[in-house]
Amino acid sequence: MLFFKLLKKTFIFFLFLLIPLILYIAIAHLLTFFPTKIETFLEQNKTIYISYSQLHSDIIINIESLDQKWKEKLPKHIIHSNGYLSFGWGDKEFYLNTPTWDDLKITSAFKALFLNSPSVVYVKYYRDISYFQDLKEVKLSNEQLKDLEKSIFKSFDFEHKKYKGYGRDDIFYSSPYQYNIFTTCNTWTGEQLKEANVSVSPWTPFSYNVINSLP
Repeated sequence: MLFFKLLKKTFIFFLFLLIPLILYIAIAHLLTFFPTKIETFLEQNKTIYISYSQLHSDIIINIESLDQKWKEKLPKHIIHSNGYLSFGWGDKEFYLNTPTWDDLKITSAFKALFLNSPSVVYVKYYRDISYFQDLKEVKLSNEQLKDLEKSIFKSFDFEHKKYKGYGRDDIFYSSPYQYNIFTTCNTWTGEQLKEANVSVSPWTPFSYNVINSLP
């Protein structure tokens, strides 16, 4: 009899855990079919890229398209005369201590998901992106690109600490935003695109929410 009581309590416990998770995933999936409305731009002659994996997404911009202010703020080993810069955002501890998925710790993942935690912006230089397998091309007007840059720029806290990257072509900067289960690395990507008036899902906690809702 005691066994069945314990079994029942265990079932109820996991049920209370599963219901929010199912709702979380279901809402994220449904919102993908209702992207935000955008203005119509006649000349979308600029191209940016969204690189993505199953868990993460970054925004990639051609350096030649970037405003002069980036050259004033970013170190020379990051911003060159040509090539591309990749911008990503996420949990500070997770980013700094997880250079590969093999380095992932359960404690880092738990803190990133269930606590309001400090965040960083990750910037990486690429000379060439033609070898990227998972890359989504997005067309923007000059005005949209400027709005995107302004939004990304606000994610940096240049007055506070910056952190060494994984190699010689990347770097981390403190960010004023907080990371949690509702504000993920992918919702950051989605918010930047919305600031640039790009049609995207209203909420993008997963990378596929970003990619599948793009025009």
